[in-house]
Amino acid sequence: MNHCSLPCFFSLLGALVALCPAARAQSDLAAPKIREQVVADAVRVVGMRGGTTEQPGPIPNPFVPKESEAAAGSEAPAPTPGPTLAGAELLATLAARIPATGTVNLGGEAMLLLGQKRLKVGDSITISFEGRSYELSIAAVTSTSFTVKRGETIHTRPVRISAASTSTPTNRP
Repeated sequence: MNHCSLPCFFSLLGALVALCPAARAQSDLAAPKIREQVVADAVRVVGMRGGTTEQPGPIPNPFVPKESEAAAGSEAPAPTPGPTLAGAELLATLAARIPATGTVNLGGEAMLLLGQKRLKVGDSITISFEGRSYELSIAAVTSTSFTVKRGETIHTRPVRISAASTSTPTNRP
């Protein structure tokens, strides 16, 4: 029994589809010249009845993000500065944004865990807040808290360990 190869099969299938009249169905859209004539006739009829033929505004392009249209159309308004924090309040707000997941003591050195990242005393971390980046340094790490420093200002914050970070895997090998 002789079997046709896969490319032979697809070329035969393509020939059958090309010959099938249903596969070559025509579009429901009229030719551009015919559409223009229909629109002109409609405008003329509406004008004879005393109506207006005001066309709708431009249709937004679905392939251009709205942010790009707004940026291209007009300048964005300048952001209004909100209440700014300074000193200890700013440092407390920044420290609250540090995603600490725990602490660990490796070789006598305490480290702050941020997911897979480990920070030891003296390391720096950059925190973004209100459109600005702030550089904080880790001043101290204990088993339940950590201290950050910015300039001469320091702030100590407890490490809140979530239940998800302390759970043990259920399917062990």
